[in-house]
Amino acid sequence: MEYAIKTENLVKKYGKNFTALDNVSIEVGKGDVVGYVGPNGAGKTTTIKILSKLIRSTSGHAYIDGVDVNKAPREAFYKVGALIEVPGIYDYLTPHEMLTYFGKVYRMGNDQIDRRIKETLELVELSAWEHKKIGAFSTGMLRRLVLTKAIFHEPEIVLLDEPVLGLDPAGIVEVRELIKRFHSGGMTIFLSSHLLGEVAEVCNRVIFLNKGRVIASDSIKNIESNMKYSVINVRFLEPLSDERLEALKSVQLINGVELEDNIARIQFDGELETSSRILRQLVSLDYEIVSYSLESMDLEDYYISIMNENKGAD
Repeated sequence: MEYAIKTENLVKKYGKNFTALDNVSIEVGKGDVVGYVGPNGAGKTTTIKILSKLIRSTSGHAYIDGVDVNKAPREAFYKVGALIEVPGIYDYLTPHEMLTYFGKVYRMGNDQIDRRIKETLELVELSAWEHKKIGAFSTGMLRRLVLTKAIFHEPEIVLLDEPVLGLDPAGIVEVRELIKRFHSGGMTIFLSSHLLGEVAEVCNRVIFLNKGRVIASDSIKNIESNMKYSVINVRFLEPLSDERLEALKSVQLINGVELEDNIARIQFDGELETSSRILRQLVSLDYEIVSYSLESMDLEDYYISIMNENKGAD
C-alpha cells in the first residue's frame, strides 16, 4: 500500500528531560481523512510541525508521499499544504494580495495564481470579498481564508492542526463542510483535534496519541463496530421512591444509576449478557418496566476508555 504520510519511530526531545514524541509510527493511506487525537501536550502539533519541516525530529523518519522530509525538504514542501495552529494574517491586505504572495512563494506562474485565486475563493465562498481588506472579516471568514492558503498550490496532502479551534458552532460547521469538499477533490487530509464529534463526522480513520505515544489506531468503522454499550436506559411505569431507588442501586452488576422522573440511566460493564441479567433481576424485584434499551458508546466514550487503560499500563 502507498502511504501519503508515514513516520517511523519518530522521536522529538527538548533538552534532557522532556520527550514530546516517543517512537511515533503512523501510516496515512492516500485518500484517507485521518484524525490525530489526544489531550493538550500529547504531541499532535509537534508531529505536524515535523511533517511540515518547521522543526526537525531528534531521531526517526518522516515521509510525505514517500519523500523523506529531512533528506529532500524542498520536494516534500511542494507536496503538502498545512494550517498549523492559527497563523497571523496581515489585516491590511486583501485576499487577492495575500494569495498572490503565497503563490509567488510556491513559484507559481501569474496565470496559475489568478486561476487558483478564483477557484479557492469560490470554494470557501469568499469570492465577493476578493478585494476587501481582511481586517473586516469575521473569525469564521478568516479561518476559511487561511484554509485557502493550505490548498492554494494544489497539494495532494493537507495537514490541519486544530482547524476549528476558537470557532463558534456555525464556524465549525463551515470548516467541517470545507474539509469534506477538500477530500471529495481527492486530497489526503491529516487533522489534529480534541473535538471528537468533529473527528467522527469527517474522518475515516483515527489515531490516538497520549504523552507522545500512539496508544490506538483504527478505522472509525471498526471502532464503532467494536464499541460496547455504555448505558441501559430504563423507563419505569411510575417515578421511583427513594427506597426503590436505593434498592435499584444495590442490584448486582449495576455500577451506577442516574434518575430523572421515571427514567433511569444505568451504568454497567457493557456486556450484553450483563444487560440481560440486570433485566431479569429488575423483573424479579417487581420493578414495573415500560421500556428497556441499550445506549452505545460514542467516540468520546471510547477515547476515555483507552485513555484509562493507558493510565493503567503506565
